Amino acid sequence: MKKMFSNIWLLTCTIVVLLLIPLFLSHDLPIAVHVPQLTKEELVAKKEAAEKAEQEAARKARLNRIYSCKQDDDCLIVDKDPCGCAAGPSGVVAINVNYITDFNALNGSRMVTKACSSQPSTVKECSASARAVCKAHRCKITY
Repeated sequence: MKKMFSNIWLLTCTIVVLLLIPLFLSHDLPIAVHVPQLTKEELVAKKEAAEKAEQEAARKARLNRIYSCKQDDDCLIVDKDPCGCAAGPSGVVAINVNYITDFNALNGSRMVTKACSSQPSTVKECSASARAVCKAHRCKITY
């Protein structure tokens, strides 16, 4: 008896599926899908933006490495501005001594566009008591 109900159920489902086939096949219009299209200029702009972001991330990682330290002996005061202390306290910075060439490569493209002051600053970072120290694994200038 169970087998008979099972067979009747399978037969009913088969008939329903067979009757629905013409209904599915009668729709000759494809389903509309709207896909935004990018122009060649937009693709190039996106690629350039991605490359620029990648370069900026690499530059930031490089800067983090330049300013990182483990002890006070790792740090050194160098000129950030071509004028050095003649530009004021903001003209110098403390960096890791092992990365001087990297720092110079990053800073080397800056040219002197103005005349440097003949009298260098002697305040804060440019004072005679200024020294480079390692605080929280970053090179800093104390004065």
